[in-house]
Amino acid sequence: MQIAKSNSRFHSIALFIVIYIICQGIVFFVHPVWQLIEKLSFVIDDLLNITGIALADGEFNPSGLWVIFGVPLLCTLIIFYLIKKLS
Repeated sequence: MQIAKSNSRFHSIALFIVIYIICQGIVFFVHPVWQLIEKLSFVIDDLLNITGIALADGEFNPSGLWVIFGVPLLCTLIIFYLIKKLS
C-alpha cells in the first residue's frame, strides 16, 4: 500500500505543477490579466511607500516579482484545493 500512496503523491505534485504553469501562462500571455497584475503591483508599491517599508521609484518595483509569481501560486492553491475537495 505504501507504493500506491507515494504514486498518488507524485501525481498530486505533478498536477499542482501543471496547474501553476498554466496560471503563469495566463498571467504572461493574456493581456488584461497582465494589466490587472501590474495594477495590483503598483497598489502594493504605493502601500510600501506610504508605510516606509520599501521605497519604490519609477524603475525599481519591490513587489513586482512577488505579485507576478505569488498571485498565480495563490490561484493554484485554491484550484488544487477545490479539485481535491471535489474528487
